[in-house]
Amino acid sequence: MRYFYYKTIYKNPARPTKELLIDIADINMVIDDRSLAKQHPSYRKIYKTVNTVIEGAFWKHVKPVNGKNVKLIGFREHFVLGVEWKETTLFKQYEQELLEKPNVQGCRDMHELIKLYEEKYDALYHQLALEGVKSARHNVDIEPIYIYIHGDGRFVYTSGGNHRLNMAKVLGLKSVPVLVRGRHAEWQRIRDEYQTLGRSAFQQKYPSLVEHPDLQA
Repeated sequence: MRYFYYKTIYKNPARPTKELLIDIADINMVIDDRSLAKQHPSYRKIYKTVNTVIEGAFWKHVKPVNGKNVKLIGFREHFVLGVEWKETTLFKQYEQELLEKPNVQGCRDMHELIKLYEEKYDALYHQLALEGVKSARHNVDIEPIYIYIHGDGRFVYTSGGNHRLNMAKVLGLKSVPVLVRGRHAEWQRIRDEYQTLGRSAFQQKYPSLVEHPDLQA
């Protein structure tokens, strides 16, 4: 229903099933939308829906991806260097978190966490190594990887799918299929301008954006 509403106010709304194949190297921003949804009731609707156009203070919570990605470090230690899960930097952090929280990743203690990673994520890594990151469009058993698109077209990573994304980085994969959870209102304006101007005139005005995955049919 949102798509049909957007058609009445925007010239170029995207369909909710529109999947983008994006370069992993282009994901340089991140937002912890899951935590925001818990802390701020006004953000819960954004987190629970897809393909929304978002204005306002939500975007001030976007941060650059930094080199202190503990999950990525832990995955490299385990999958590349062969370090046992319990000895990785990631599990050292989980150990601290369990002192402060009733559970981590749905697990109540380190034994449950280690079992989860050995049984689920070891298998997932080997599957990705063989098949890459699969599209979720035609497979209900695959949880989509979601991103947001900032006002200038930059991709913003979300709380969901980070295990697969970090495994893809360890494996050296170049691209991943994603769905868009939300677009900045300014980016939607640019999408509309693309529709109005046409590709040639748009390229003259925005030469760096004309090949943006979200502007392709």
